[in-house]
Amino acid sequence: MAIAVALFLFFAIAGAIGLFGYRRWVRVARVYDNLELGRAADKAPGAPLMTSVTQFVEGIGNKLPPPPATSSRHRTELTAAGFRSTRAPAVYYGAKLILMGGLGVAAFLLQFHMRLSLMVQVAYIGVVALAGFRLPDFVVARLVRKRHRLLRLGLPDALDLMVLCAESGMALDRTLRVVSRELADVHPVLSEELNLVTLEMLAGTRRRQALENLGLRTQEPGIKKLATALTQADRFGTEISTVLRAHADFLRVRRRLEAEERAAKVAVKLVFPILFFILPCIILVTLGPSALRFMQNISPALKG
Repeated sequence: MAIAVALFLFFAIAGAIGLFGYRRWVRVARVYDNLELGRAADKAPGAPLMTSVTQFVEGIGNKLPPPPATSSRHRTELTAAGFRSTRAPAVYYGAKLILMGGLGVAAFLLQFHMRLSLMVQVAYIGVVALAGFRLPDFVVARLVRKRHRLLRLGLPDALDLMVLCAESGMALDRTLRVVSRELADVHPVLSEELNLVTLEMLAGTRRRQALENLGLRTQEPGIKKLATALTQADRFGTEISTVLRAHADFLRVRRRLEAEERAAKVAVKLVFPILFFILPCIILVTLGPSALRFMQNISPALKG
């Protein structure tokens, strides 16, 4: 029975680790997922119920709006997460208020079943309500990190294509248009951002302003540095291909340094797993039989 339980735990943990690695690091699966995004979006049916819920949440956010500074910060965070609608800040703040009120009421009803003092009950309700108010912030921050990671993964490919287009004689507007079209299936997030830059230029926005808007929308350091480099090249008349190649080299050096930094941290991060999980097993395997034999030999002497 013990062997069966041990085998079950081993295969369960191994399967969980394998599934996590497959979902987290297999790059080919990401490409296939990106290729299916367009077809899945075309087949998705309408959702009138979701629309009604969104309108209800937006109404609450409009009736109890946040301060202008907070609203501006929410708009920037939501834009970086990919929500560009003008209704997004109101929906976001409305969701925060609804979660705060809902979880606060739930905590108030549950505290009747607990034997707590008055101060502890008030603190309990306040903490739960605050957690509900802050929950959308954590969700948006996670979406922003995910979007930044996707942008960083697609930036080297975009730079290589931009260098080829620029060296072939294309202007910057045409280069961005071609790169956004070519990366639409592999890196849809970066393709969408570059396509927005080209649309702003076609709408009459100055090239410098369109590139600055790219950095403000994404809030990703690599994209902001690329936008700054292209802006400076356009301002001083520097050759675009030279700027792009230099920026590509800079990104390669930075990624190598980041990889070396993560590799240097591995030894420190392994200290606690080794100390609490691996070392006790080694001690048990090496000293366990000797300790059992010692106890078998010494116990008769102690009794006798």
